[in-house]
Amino acid sequence: MDQIIGERLAPDRLNIALYGGLAALALVLAALGIYGVMAYTVAQRTSEIGLRMALGAEQAQVRLEVLREGLMLAAGGLVLGLAGAYALGRGMQSTLYGTGAVSLPVLLAVGLVLLGAALVACYVPARRASAVDPMIALRQE
Repeated sequence: MDQIIGERLAPDRLNIALYGGLAALALVLAALGIYGVMAYTVAQRTSEIGLRMALGAEQAQVRLEVLREGLMLAAGGLVLGLAGAYALGRGMQSTLYGTGAVSLPVLLAVGLVLLGAALVACYVPARRASAVDPMIALRQE
């Protein structure tokens, strides 16, 4: 009996594994995209950051400014993403049997993971920018 049940559930298990793998890949790509945008933004502002540090800004102030800006962008994206997920969930609810509009634990987990990825993606360029010698940053342009 267990063998028959296992054979009947094998395609479902494969689908779940594929969806899980693709979801993990999408999460990694989203984190890399956030990192790329933040690194590019910080690279564009290197001379400004160098000038601020030359005028007496502390490294912690520079890091906090870059982190604040990045997390504000990430929070805006999270709000838009949650609204889109809710709208898509409502559409899927009428199409698929047994699906709810919103799975709060899933949305919360994904939101926290993406905010964590955004925090790391903002911190690395912020740390790099605050470690730049002001004179080198000012000469870069």
